[in-house]
Amino acid sequence: MEDFVEVIGVEHLKTVLSGLSPEEIIKPAYDNWMPGIKTGHTIVNLENGNVYGLGVDFNELHLATEIYIELFTLKFDECPINEEELFSPHEYEEFLEFSSDDPCEYIPDIITDFCEMKGIDEHERKIGLLAYNFEKNEQANYNMWESKILNKYYDAIYEDHNPFKFSQSTL
Repeated sequence: MEDFVEVIGVEHLKTVLSGLSPEEIIKPAYDNWMPGIKTGHTIVNLENGNVYGLGVDFNELHLATEIYIELFTLKFDECPINEEELFSPHEYEEFLEFSSDDPCEYIPDIITDFCEMKGIDEHERKIGLLAYNFEKNEQANYNMWESKILNKYYDAIYEDHNPFKFSQSTL
């Protein structure tokens, strides 16, 4: 006997997508991302239409019990925002002075230390920049972005869908 899973319809998915701001797409992935350790994903569950984050450890295959598609991903080895992007030109000059005062060349938390010293909300600023870049690069043409997501939806709901299966023509 086959188990049947009821998934949301295309119109429901389109409504979910159109109701999401770039920040709402970026934040769950960012909050589940750990540089060098976990890839962060923002996913939409196709059984209920909920959008949430998912963190997957390096070299871990996530075998979810639910059917979902990814809306946004931050890979474990990505560095999506550099110091020059994070700070205004004036802040960046101050950051360079601040970081050159320390004899150690590599301090992983030096950006966080600088942000705390200057009263900058590092987390919110990074989310804002990532959302801005996502909107500019991915959602610049909303219809194309939505079509890409809908294609993932159709791939996910096909009965014989297997993301690890290759056809002869792709080999």
